[in-house]
Amino acid sequence: MLHRRSLLAASALLGAPRLAAAQPAWPSRQVSIVVGVAPGGTADMAARILAEFYPRLLGDRFAFVVENRPGAATQIGTGHVARQPPDGHTLLVAGAPFAINPGLFPTLPYDSVRDFAPITLMVRNGLFLVVPANSPARDVAELLALGRQRGGLNIASAGNASMSHMALELLASRAGASITHVPFRGSGPALPALIAGQVDAMFENPSTALPLVRDGRLRALAFTGEARSPAAPAVPTVAEAADLPSYLALNFFGLWTRAGTPEPVLDRLHTATVEILRRPDVIDRFARDGVETAPMPRAAFGEFVAEQMRVWAAVVKERGIQPG
Repeated sequence: MLHRRSLLAASALLGAPRLAAAQPAWPSRQVSIVVGVAPGGTADMAARILAEFYPRLLGDRFAFVVENRPGAATQIGTGHVARQPPDGHTLLVAGAPFAINPGLFPTLPYDSVRDFAPITLMVRNGLFLVVPANSPARDVAELLALGRQRGGLNIASAGNASMSHMALELLASRAGASITHVPFRGSGPALPALIAGQVDAMFENPSTALPLVRDGRLRALAFTGEARSPAAPAVPTVAEAADLPSYLALNFFGLWTRAGTPEPVLDRLHTATVEILRRPDVIDRFARDGVETAPMPRAAFGEFVAEQMRVWAAVVKERGIQPG
């Protein structure tokens, strides 16, 4: 008769293959990194950097492929990921619209909280409040005073519910300023209108605003981040310049996958992504565009996104912003 201890040991050995089978190797096929915008820009660059370095950290047996699925304020790409199996083979690189859309649209083809597992914040940046070079406003106080004299300011954006739009609505809310939103179809057509003085100001990303500031075609009055931008340290934050300590508007991009993905897969993705974002060459690639790498723990990233959702839902409601 076998001793009880021997029976337990034999049982453990027999159970081991079943436990291993419950956690299949990952990845077991191609991994898609979905971006809800067209190629080009920070989100696309972030996804392609992941696709470049993941094979070195997660194995090169299967490819990591970027899929651009633009449209409907990133809903097409985000909705696609929400419909995929929860196995870690479809990832989502998304930004501020992920946090803005739940407060903006009455219905979405996904649930931003229930359908996704946060992995990490990847990068973030504030925006520069810029005016034409010949504007009489030399700082934010003078710009707001100009608006009071004229009965309001005309401020351009890259499109309805874009971060440049949300930043100006937040300024109107916090400063009690009268601002008319002038939406364009992207920064491309908006910036020439601003340079020509057809609008009073615009909030714009560092990668496109700073070259025009350095060329003398625009003047930067303030930065929407929590601290001054290393790319332009002489420019104060909006919080400093307008005495609005609660003002903060961040453009950000993070990484998600489907909710229900096994924890070991989420942990591997988080560890690998953070390692990539801490590489000096990757930090430098983003810094050239005035963008900061900012990885954080999974739970902290989830809390960050939840707070962004609360902030922008409140601004949407207060300012009466409608989907464009």
